[in-house]
Amino acid sequence: MKSTIFKCITAISGVLLIFAACSNSTSVNETPPTIPSQQSMSIDMSEMNNAQKVTAKSKAGSNFNAAIYRAGVAKLILDANLLVPKVLVGAAQERDPEEVADGEYQWSYSTSNQQNDYSVLLTANVDSNDEVNWNFFVTTSSTDPVLNNFLFFSGEAEYNGTEGVWYYYDPNEEGPVSTVNWDIDEDGSVVVGLEVLSDRNGNLGNTIDYNFDGDTKVLEYYEASSEARTTISYDINTMTGFIISPSYNNGAKSCWDANLEDIACSSS
Repeated sequence: MKSTIFKCITAISGVLLIFAACSNSTSVNETPPTIPSQQSMSIDMSEMNNAQKVTAKSKAGSNFNAAIYRAGVAKLILDANLLVPKVLVGAAQERDPEEVADGEYQWSYSTSNQQNDYSVLLTANVDSNDEVNWNFFVTTSSTDPVLNNFLFFSGEAEYNGTEGVWYYYDPNEEGPVSTVNWDIDEDGSVVVGLEVLSDRNGNLGNTIDYNFDGDTKVLEYYEASSEARTTISYDINTMTGFIISPSYNNGAKSCWDANLEDIACSSS
């Protein structure tokens, strides 16, 4: 009899442990996950533009001008893929979420960009490892075709929003048209990498890699059609920098000084 009771207690304990394990499989965080910042979808080369305005009277050298022009081309490609998603992310950060279930949150809001209106349902699902799956469903009449609760972009990220990947979609394409990987550290360093997966804008296979670490910003732009890779690097404090591009100066490293004037590159 005692043996039977012991077996029953053991069985019940086992079932309780299973339920306890299941109940602990969801997020242990009691606050909503952090929406990744707009930095996860952008590159910032504003120091170059500001420096060009300051030195307009003295006129920057050809090396700097070549760099700022190519940086602008890379930014145009990035914005073609991510400008609207970046606006929607920024608008979401101004709203409060609703917890619809354990580890599941949603934001419902409207915003606009360049006189185009967007209604957004943002959902966040937190798994047992506190990894977050983000989905932006968009309704708008400003696109062709019109979007009705369309999965405009999605992502996977750390709970605090500092690292992850975005997937951007187009209703005329199957699968994502581009992906963006990002890593944003507490010390201010930022890594953003875009890969274009669609030829809808003639940029299939192009990649843009942006790295801001300490005082240095580095932009690498790879153009798949010509297999050309351009590297631009500069110090945000001194504004000294260089460009290496197959389409400029025969691909030789070309440098500029604090006055943005052409100088010989050091051997180091």
